Amino acid sequence: MYIVPISSAITPLNTMSQNAPETVSAEKTPSFTDVFSEVYNEVQSTQKVLDQNAADIVMGGIDDLHTIYNNITKAQISLETFVAIRDAAQQSYKELMQMNV
Repeated sequence: MYIVPISSAITPLNTMSQNAPETVSAEKTPSFTDVFSEVYNEVQSTQKVLDQNAADIVMGGIDDLHTIYNNITKAQISLETFVAIRDAAQQSYKELMQMNV
């Protein structure tokens, strides 16, 4: 059995001065409007799914209630996320308005 020397498999690491610093571009960071509208659209789509589920239950078209329960949970989480973002935005606005210039 041949043993490979460890020193041949190790490559040296670059120091911090040799690594180029990464710049943060505006494309990587979404704006607040984009995030807020995305969450709002998610709330709207989950509400539409719930409305369709309600109609299917009344018409007798759904046999598995676990799907409806999962859809209700998704809608609840998306609505809670939307409300949390809205509340944080309102609180930030209030704090900005109270700042002394």
